[in-house]
Amino acid sequence: MFLPSQNQAEKQLKAKMRKACQQVQLWALELVPQDLREGLILDVKDVACGDPSCAPIDTVFTMVWEEGGRGVFALPYSPEEFDEEEIKDVFPDHETLSAWKAGKRVSWPPKPPLRFDIGDRVECRVGPHPVKGWAPGRVIRLNYSEPNWPPNMVAPYQIGLHDGRLIFAPQDSDLVIRARPPPAPDAPSSPIPPELMG
Repeated sequence: MFLPSQNQAEKQLKAKMRKACQQVQLWALELVPQDLREGLILDVKDVACGDPSCAPIDTVFTMVWEEGGRGVFALPYSPEEFDEEEIKDVFPDHETLSAWKAGKRVSWPPKPPLRFDIGDRVECRVGPHPVKGWAPGRVIRLNYSEPNWPPNMVAPYQIGLHDGRLIFAPQDSDLVIRARPPPAPDAPSSPIPPELMG
């Protein structure tokens, strides 16, 4: 069924978001030092996330230099939520931009030390339900990434869940991953197979 009013509203929303992305792109380009602008293509996009553990819309900044350097970072805000001053507070510094232009892998924003280590008992958010939406597991890798992910995109943890699934935590936050209470003294242990701990 075709609903003209809904289609028109959707077009207006897309146009509004496109305009917000263009404005953020202009502000971001002004923040790139002059010596790093040559050969730079800067793109700003809004990306919707269906995962309940992440922001509904992220703003993704992609920088590509003609010489082959590349940098990508995302912020958990919609493009229309930014103003010019806020962009200054979250934009990569000169050192990071220089490293990206030179083709080095550097993450932005700088990440604080991780809260968990390999083998730590955790619970991970796997669904929207506030109680049943959590699953027990153990951390099996730190700073996890996959070959098909964009450069500089790294998840803080890969987790082996007790039901056998392998998942990753997109951020080091209690909204996504939290410490699991110690087992009762008489509870059977559920070790993670050694092949997953590699």
